Amino acid sequence: MLELTNHVLVDVGIHTITAFAGVESPSQVTPQHLDAIADQLAQIYSSGIGRNLAQGIVFPNSGFTQAAFDGPKFAHKRRAWADLVLRGHQHLDLEPIVRALDKPEYRAMVLRDVADAPPCAFTGKPAYLRVSRDMFPMLNGRGVINFGGLGMAGVPVSDLALLAIHAMPLGCVISQGRLLAVESDDPTLAFGIARRNYEKNIAFLSLAAQGTMIGFPNISSFKTRLIDLLVDVIDTRSDGDYEYRIPSLTAYHFSNSGQDAKMDIYSLPSPVVAFVREANRGSRRTAWQAIVGRAWQEEKSEQEELQEEKPKITRRNFLYEDLFSLPQNARAFLRTYILRQPLKALKNDVRGTYDLRRESDLVSWEITDLFLRRMMNMEKARIDKIRELGDSLAEYIRQHDDRRLLKVLYNATRYQAFRLALLRTIAQQRGGGAEPLVPFDTYIKVFEESEDFERTDWNLARDLLLIRIFEQLHHTHKLAELADALEPESTTDSDAE
Repeated sequence: MLELTNHVLVDVGIHTITAFAGVESPSQVTPQHLDAIADQLAQIYSSGIGRNLAQGIVFPNSGFTQAAFDGPKFAHKRRAWADLVLRGHQHLDLEPIVRALDKPEYRAMVLRDVADAPPCAFTGKPAYLRVSRDMFPMLNGRGVINFGGLGMAGVPVSDLALLAIHAMPLGCVISQGRLLAVESDDPTLAFGIARRNYEKNIAFLSLAAQGTMIGFPNISSFKTRLIDLLVDVIDTRSDGDYEYRIPSLTAYHFSNSGQDAKMDIYSLPSPVVAFVREANRGSRRTAWQAIVGRAWQEEKSEQEELQEEKPKITRRNFLYEDLFSLPQNARAFLRTYILRQPLKALKNDVRGTYDLRRESDLVSWEITDLFLRRMMNMEKARIDKIRELGDSLAEYIRQHDDRRLLKVLYNATRYQAFRLALLRTIAQQRGGGAEPLVPFDTYIKVFEESEDFERTDWNLARDLLLIRIFEQLHHTHKLAELADALEPESTTDSDAE
């Protein structure tokens, strides 16, 4: 019955109708489902917080929000508007609807059965109306031809595309006075997100109907909500679903408000989606969820906040939000969340409390290895060399209780100080026929482009080396004893030289 169009707003609406129908594919939607959701939408947009949503964000100045239609004398006009935008698939003869609305501009919008009428811009099917921003978000106002196709105001749409557009807001996250609509090159992922949004929004409408609240909750951290949704959906998918291709995801945060129409676009490339999915799988899951768990911050629980008349859901996860800065900000992400370096970028920032000495249980080489491969495209040979060197140094530090070496490796900010610390350790280790603590080939592979010429990312390799050392020392219960050695000192680099 319905087909996806590759236009995010229409497709989110189609996914929402599919969720309402309780089926898994748009092709399974029936005419009866279309009639039922048209009735539901007419009721939602005609009163309460649904009407506020239409007026303030998505359909300003539409027939649902006209104060002049509120009285009994003009109630028929609101019913006619609902028939026009929601029930075009039912009404083959639009004359009674246009007559009830009693404005020539509505008659001029009709394209059904008009000779040489253009097809729907989204479905390619016969167009029904030529619509403007009161019926379709992010378009011009009625009669404005700037940027209009063929120099004509408005966009031709089919009756089902227009119904889908009106269903679309219920499949979005409603946040900060805007809608967050999500698309993906994997339609089942986009559907899963829209379905969960629909279920959540219907629950909010139910609370409002009971008098519990007077507005949709303001979800202040929409990026957190989006990753929550992503994790929820991919957790229900089998490994075989992503055997050959990992999807990407794009979110559009927009408002159609007449005073402040705008749109911001956020992307999660497929490597980020792959990283999130694989971190939540198998042996990595426990470590990853522990890291994620330490990144949550909220003023009150969501349950408490929903008791307010105008709820503001403050639940936020800094790690989830920083996923949107990947892969560009990969090194900072690694230092903050895996190496547990404190970062206080905002007021009451939970990341400012991070402390490797107290949180050594969160250091995970398995997560690090996954991150390097997915986010930084580091070659496997170099990753393996870093791991092997980290194991050797961790064992040496443990056996010799070498706090000074650990301190210099942790606090060194200059390459020469770092290298000299390793050279001094190698010199002390000589004798007895022991294998070199830091083999020449390994050192060159990890830290230098060639002999005596450091890599530009040597400090990244140092951080990775420390992650492996800390993990190994934690597993042998030695890190707690050596924690004081990690205290930074301004003279560390010069001492090492």
